[in-house]
Amino acid sequence: MDINLEKFDKSAVAILRHLAAEFPTGKRIDFKSLFTTDPSDEEFDTHRGAITVLRDKKLIVETKSAKFTLSNEGLTMFGIPDIKAHLQAKVDAE
Repeated sequence: MDINLEKFDKSAVAILRHLAAEFPTGKRIDFKSLFTTDPSDEEFDTHRGAITVLRDKKLIVETKSAKFTLSNEGLTMFGIPDIKAHLQAKVDAE
């Protein structure tokens, strides 16, 4: 059986890009926050599944008020290999 990742990719990439653009602010990532159309039942379920996978893989973390932000692992996808090392360099430069 082949797994088609096209629907998953649409939601997962939208979530990651949205959180990267707003980092470090926690943001809502429900379907209506990211897309302008009303979701079909299948799109809604796929979107919720993408959130579950991204959380399971520790790419995103949930903050208070049901908002999310990128985790350290998620930041690596945007060229920041380690937020702690990044901040340490900034502290050391002061």
